[in-house]
Amino acid sequence: MAVEDAPVQRGLRAYAVAVITVALVVAPFAGHRLAAHSYLMIVFLVLMVAGDLLTAHLLIQQFLAGGRLATLGLASAYFYAALVMVVYAAVSDMIQRTGTESTWAEVCGPWLFLAVVAGFPLLVAVLPVGLSGVARTRRRAVTAAAMGSVVLLAGTVTGVVVIGAERLPRIYDGGTPTAANRWAVVIALTVAAVSLLAVIRTLRHRPRVEQWVAVALSASLATVILFLAGPHRFTVGYYLARGTLLLSSLVVLLALLAETANLYRRLSAAHEDLDHAHRELSRRAEDLEAAGAWKSDIIATLTHEINQPLAVISAYSEELTQEWDTTTDGERRAAVQALGNRVDQLLDMAAHLLALCRAEPGEIRTQSVVVPVEKALARATDNLTKQARARVTVGPVPPGAAVWADPVHLHEVLTNFITNAVKYSAGDIVVSAALDSAGATVRFAVTDEGNGVPPDFVEHLFDRFTQAGQPGGERTGAGFGLYLSRLLAEANHGQIWYESVVPHGSRFLLRLPCAQRHPSLHLPDEFSATRQ
Repeated sequence: MAVEDAPVQRGLRAYAVAVITVALVVAPFAGHRLAAHSYLMIVFLVLMVAGDLLTAHLLIQQFLAGGRLATLGLASAYFYAALVMVVYAAVSDMIQRTGTESTWAEVCGPWLFLAVVAGFPLLVAVLPVGLSGVARTRRRAVTAAAMGSVVLLAGTVTGVVVIGAERLPRIYDGGTPTAANRWAVVIALTVAAVSLLAVIRTLRHRPRVEQWVAVALSASLATVILFLAGPHRFTVGYYLARGTLLLSSLVVLLALLAETANLYRRLSAAHEDLDHAHRELSRRAEDLEAAGAWKSDIIATLTHEINQPLAVISAYSEELTQEWDTTTDGERRAAVQALGNRVDQLLDMAAHLLALCRAEPGEIRTQSVVVPVEKALARATDNLTKQARARVTVGPVPPGAAVWADPVHLHEVLTNFITNAVKYSAGDIVVSAALDSAGATVRFAVTDEGNGVPPDFVEHLFDRFTQAGQPGGERTGAGFGLYLSRLLAEANHGQIWYESVVPHGSRFLLRLPCAQRHPSLHLPDEFSATRQ
């Protein structure tokens, strides 16, 4: 039993005791006749039928949501009461027409009323209380079968009373209660009392939506007590019994409406939580997808970037193998040194790519130092093959200029610009650097005399996996180099962009912040000769 259900159960017991106490207190005066108000019977019947039908509907919805058969049983009991009450309304109309001493008044009407006030508690008492938590996969089919059974039961009861009225014991004889009256009322009283006790004993095992049935059962018991004390029409007991039934019906209905509203609020809150969780899962799935694409890009880069130094190593190896006898010792030493430089480049690239694999876009770690511009350009061009170096010219460089950047990142960006120019253009290539007007940044530029980049492709030039087509339709590389260059430039607080050269050609530019060199600053070994 939930803690919050305890006050409800105490309130239900108090209501039951109060209703029954009032009935017992009023019983000695229940036979006192009052003015006849037939229209009150019409109001009572309309409200009772409407209330019972709505209560049955709410309980059915609770069953469809929770799958508890006892809840469906309560709905069946209320549906039964509503159906019998409809027939009782038609019989009451016949009593108004035929008088109080007709078969309708002395047999049909009383028996139908007792069928409601005793049949309802009896149905409630035999409901399966112990099926808490039982799930039903075909709840709508079960509901339809239950409602069909109720219609059959109500039809049988009302048919026996109305059609077989001549064979039933008369409850009244000339307006006077008979012995059958007393026996029938005592039996109804016993059924209502036992049902109420059974429900109260199992109240703590029932969900809150079922606990409110104690109100209806106490009203049935009070009604039978008042009927026994004042059996005639339009007496204190007559009016009070029907008022008690109506009031209890409204109490249960309001409680179910409150429970339904509470259930709706919980479902809405659960829906919002699920929606929030769905959005969070979607966001995480997108992050995982982006991370997966990022890892895939890094793998693609291995092929694109490592091919450059490997191609140079292959070219030098072939050159030395074929021309060993015709080359001088100085040329051999230069070639071996170039091979060593390419191996160093591969090692640097492997370390950098490993770092990229461990990072997400925008989280690339940098180890920035003061890098002299002149030495950075020299290192980038020294790594070229003999044929490529013959086409590359290093333009004027601002004396003593240096940038604050990661030397591995700077080397990769410049190397990518230069090797792309060598690959995609057949003319000369110029590599240069210049200070901006304020002396705050250095602008590196690699200019070629090729066909340039198609205008409609320029905006996608630095996107991932993009590559402009060549005149012959050939595509080389993974289309990742410029994207990686952009990431590296941004990680070093720089910027890269493309400019078209008139009348033809391309210029790729890199801007990085200047740095004031100082003897205490650490430089990479390859730049140590330029310390001041």
